[in-house]
Amino acid sequence: MATPTTGSNTLKSIAATAQYVQEMWTREIEKPFSEALQAAKLVQDRSGLISDGGDILNIPFSIDVDARAKADNATGITYDVPNGTPITLAIDKHYYSAVLISDLAKVQSNYNLKSEFQARMAQSLAQQIDTDLLAEYANAGTTVSGGAAIDDADILAVVTALDTANTPQSERFGIIGVNTKADLLGINKYNAYDQTGKTGTAVDGTDGLVGSVYGMGIYMSQNVPVSTTGRNLFFHKKALSLAQQQKPKFEMEYSVDQIGTKCVLHTIYGVGTERAASLVELTRTTAA
Repeated sequence: MATPTTGSNTLKSIAATAQYVQEMWTREIEKPFSEALQAAKLVQDRSGLISDGGDILNIPFSIDVDARAKADNATGITYDVPNGTPITLAIDKHYYSAVLISDLAKVQSNYNLKSEFQARMAQSLAQQIDTDLLAEYANAGTTVSGGAAIDDADILAVVTALDTANTPQSERFGIIGVNTKADLLGINKYNAYDQTGKTGTAVDGTDGLVGSVYGMGIYMSQNVPVSTTGRNLFFHKKALSLAQQQKPKFEMEYSVDQIGTKCVLHTIYGVGTERAASLVELTRTTAA
């Protein structure tokens, strides 16, 4: 048996003393930072129309009629037919997120695993809905090519496209990516107090709001799609629709085979473009 060395201030390595050192765990579980999700709160919500079932939502649409000059009494008048092509919204998306909480983990863990996992499951479904809505860039009536950086001329082109489509001045929104946000923050007339008369108008941060530019509320999201180029979206609230037939529903059952609790969160919904002319895509040649 080795004789202990007395009077030494030499520390043993951790490997030699690990059995005597306890491991500590925080009481709180850390989570990854989530992407900013904006689309669902800015589009038209038609969920109430499909609560009783069905897989297709039909939306009647009336078109413009002409004002005509009245000819003499011997000439009959012309009747227009204002019936437009109805818009159909398919309720065809069923997504879920699932985890298994084993009894071993449930018994030995000091954490509320169900609560922690459920929050992450809800985030995954919300991100999927946001992804599907932003993918509607493919149906945009106008595409503005912004190049490697977005400037004021690009934003003005977006405004012109919306105005040309008779888009109402109110309830116009834009969802932009992180790089486009940086581009806009670099435009002095959007930010400076001597230009706007407001303090920090383009760095508001309220609920994801970047600022208001030419009457459009601009929101930033890390979920803006990149398909070859970044796909920023500008639109009127009624241009895009979301219909949730079943909001995220939590299901749970005990599994003898798995010796644990199966947890599933799922939702049924549909998304679609109702007014393509009032949906403008602003591309950025690299990331959005």
